[in-house]
Amino acid sequence: MATAGLDDDSLQQLRSRATQLLLKEDWKEYIAVCSLIAAAGCKDRRVLCSALARRADARARLGDAPGALADCDAALAADPAHPGALLSKGAVLRGLGRYARAAECFRAALAASGTDEVREMIEQCKRLEAQARSGAVDLSEWVLAGFSGKCPDLAEHVGPVEVRRSSHGGRGVFAVKNIDAGATLLISKAVAIGRGVITDAADSCEKMVVWKDFVDKVLDAAEKCPKTASLIYTLSTGEEPEDELPVPDIAQFKQEAEEPDDGTAAATESAPEVTLDVDKILKLLDVNCLTEDAAPSSNLLGSNGVVNCGVGLWVLLAFINHSCHPNARRTHVGDHAIVHASRDIKAGEEITFAYFDVLTPVGRRREAARAWGFECQCDRCRFEAGDAILGQELARLENELVNGGGDMGALVVRLEEKMRKSMVKERRKAFLRASFWGAYSALFGSDKLVRKWGRRVPGEAAVAESVAGAIGGNESVLRAMLRGAGNGDGCGNRLEVEDKVVRIGRATYGKVVKRQAMRALFKLTLDADSNKSL
Repeated sequence: MATAGLDDDSLQQLRSRATQLLLKEDWKEYIAVCSLIAAAGCKDRRVLCSALARRADARARLGDAPGALADCDAALAADPAHPGALLSKGAVLRGLGRYARAAECFRAALAASGTDEVREMIEQCKRLEAQARSGAVDLSEWVLAGFSGKCPDLAEHVGPVEVRRSSHGGRGVFAVKNIDAGATLLISKAVAIGRGVITDAADSCEKMVVWKDFVDKVLDAAEKCPKTASLIYTLSTGEEPEDELPVPDIAQFKQEAEEPDDGTAAATESAPEVTLDVDKILKLLDVNCLTEDAAPSSNLLGSNGVVNCGVGLWVLLAFINHSCHPNARRTHVGDHAIVHASRDIKAGEEITFAYFDVLTPVGRRREAARAWGFECQCDRCRFEAGDAILGQELARLENELVNGGGDMGALVVRLEEKMRKSMVKERRKAFLRASFWGAYSALFGSDKLVRKWGRRVPGEAAVAESVAGAIGGNESVLRAMLRGAGNGDGCGNRLEVEDKVVRIGRATYGKVVKRQAMRALFKLTLDADSNKSL
């Protein structure tokens, strides 16, 4: 029967056209055709609801969550039990982190037309809601499967932290209660990520393509969502006076309070249009982006990943300041970044992670900090740059390490003897060992040097444990701990050794896997070390 002035043949042609566009994933044109079908079916509830549900799916694909929810609500107003609209609304709500309401939609869809797939959606929402509240992550199955298949679904989580004025200037993220090493602090989904395969690290053209793609995604996300735009504008361009920057309430970064079902469409219709300050956003991106392949960042994309260049914007993470004596570390899983405590953190302590490789001498770290546009004033940098007794000797040792070619074992012995004669405290010994980690690695990586100098320096596991106390977890330090523990170089009995290894493993990867999967990560860590030596 013809509807709204269209005969059956015309309506069928529109449906065929929609199918073709669906296969091509031409979502904008697909939305236009679905709109024609919805208008044609305004007097036929089944046609109308189906067209609205499909249009909602397409809008969700384009990141237009408010528009997708409005379509779902319009369809459900006509038919409260329409399975397609219920599934679409549940999927959009799940993507927004409103897991309880998403589960309600999936339960209603299950009652209308139940499948095992819908039951799994309900269970998934339960898991994600629990994760959003607790921050507990378990990637064990994925790790044991060799990182194969789709990345695990993660929920955004904001732990016991808040944004405050930092004593070093500007703003930072601070702990509001005591936090144990390995505990998850934040799970954040990127506003956008640009990724690409860069065959030549020096290929600036390919990097520019990745960057342009990334910028376009950020602008698109900000244009479609006023909340996203407002969060981006809380960041600093690096040009404003630090004391004039507002301190955002941490509640802004948590999932929105769930709205009543009858408020979604109204809220969507009244959402303000966003006029973007593109120049300002570009400046914000210049100083607030993070790279997935950064040396101090653990990357769990897996050995089968092909992406070797990724840049993203995680707004709350951009408030975390750098320290060469960091207490946190980030792990990238898909589009999410997980920040965990890499050592015990006291209430009121600022959360920091490393922006660059901190297993280098203070001179190199200062150069890296200047490239980021700041001077690091952490306790480690102040000690190494300001110690009058050690200053000249450290400068000579740094010059030897940077220039290379010398006997790294002799360098390590000189450093250890200098620290002993100067009665350097253990905490500061850890700082210096971290700064000259390259020399220690060269020594312990050479059987010849170990035979020559090994008796005059602490064992590899002992040095690794010391350095971990200075910089938290790190794959290189973990490898040394694993090798040293395997060699049994005087680091304790079997239970003590296992406890130390797990402790550094937790500092490196966080509490994201169980013991069995942690062993798999240890094996991957050692395998990576073996591959480098081939």
